[in-house]
Amino acid sequence: MLLPLLSRLSSPINSDTCWELIAQGARVIDVRSEIEYAVAHLPQAENVPLERFAEWWPAQDKSQITLLYCGAGIRARQGCELLKANGFDCVLNAGALSDLLKALPAKSA
Repeated sequence: MLLPLLSRLSSPINSDTCWELIAQGARVIDVRSEIEYAVAHLPQAENVPLERFAEWWPAQDKSQITLLYCGAGIRARQGCELLKANGFDCVLNAGALSDLLKALPAKSA
């Protein structure tokens, strides 16, 4: 698949592709603050605010497909760059929560 190529991009990937990866077991990380996460988030998402990445990433599986999202895609991009710089093989910018929710598959709604 094109995952290694996609993971090199800093731009968000297509929301439909994100949902396909989630259905296949990709890990989903919401990099927004705890307050933002409490207001709304994807049900399968784990909340790891960007400022806590340094303490979080060392204990993680660096080979697992990981999708990061936030409010607009900027913090997700920053998180992707940080994880890639620390040895994560396939981390992808899933962009904005609102875009993911708009593309939510009917069976998941």
